[in-house]
Amino acid sequence: MLVNFLAAYFLLLAAGALSGQRADFGRMVLGSGLAALSALILFAPEQPYPVQLAYKLGTALFITAVVFGCRSKRRLLTAACWYGALNIALAGAVMLAILRTGTTLLQTGNLAVYLRVSPLLLVALSGGCCAAVELGMRLLDRRKAPAQSVGLELDLCESTIHLRAALDTGCHLTDPITCLPVLVVSFPDARNRLPPEIQAYLAAWFAGSPPGEPPPGARLRLIPCTGAADRSLLPGFAVGNIGLITEHGVLGLGRSAVAFAPRSFGSESYEALYGNDFL
Repeated sequence: MLVNFLAAYFLLLAAGALSGQRADFGRMVLGSGLAALSALILFAPEQPYPVQLAYKLGTALFITAVVFGCRSKRRLLTAACWYGALNIALAGAVMLAILRTGTTLLQTGNLAVYLRVSPLLLVALSGGCCAAVELGMRLLDRRKAPAQSVGLELDLCESTIHLRAALDTGCHLTDPITCLPVLVVSFPDARNRLPPEIQAYLAAWFAGSPPGEPPPGARLRLIPCTGAADRSLLPGFAVGNIGLITEHGVLGLGRSAVAFAPRSFGSESYEALYGNDFL
């Protein structure tokens, strides 16, 4: 069970990376535990292949819903398909090894696999799979990181926040109320710069838990975001103004909202992105 738990943890990390999602540690632990329990079907009587496939896909959907939440149905389905595909690919590879080698170290049943080798080896292989996915995602990411950043200042929940922002020509988010361009902030990158109540609210939002009412003094904005894979609503907040920090002082930009993205932008030189029409 422990080996199944650790293997599921790595596969969920890989599924999250492939679907562009991250979950907190508690949800990852819960989902990995459920995945370990679902593997006990190995010891059940052999079922017809369609039943095996339905069970595998159904448990994948349930487990990924527990881990990544159900806020975006398309993102949930994407994560479930990747997680199910990784599991089925593993089972298929092992069955192929059985047919080719006739080894007695392998046991399969209902698309579940039991490999009688060192648990440490299994965990290492699962971790290697996750690392390979992460490496592949980084190598295939062709978007160039903006080279130059600017300093921005904004007020949120009676706190003054300073952020570094970079130009991204593909950033075109707008506030649906004012129709003005929106600053997109990476929550993981800027988390420590935000007020504690905003941190807690956004952490609950991205974990898929109902965050309740916005913190006192914060006005929630839901910013539509359309990507190549799906459509979603990013949480954001209305702010009094966003100012550009210059050598002569702070220059007001007349922008009134910021949106928060769940993933890191992968740079240590900025925490936010803006489009051509923002400054």
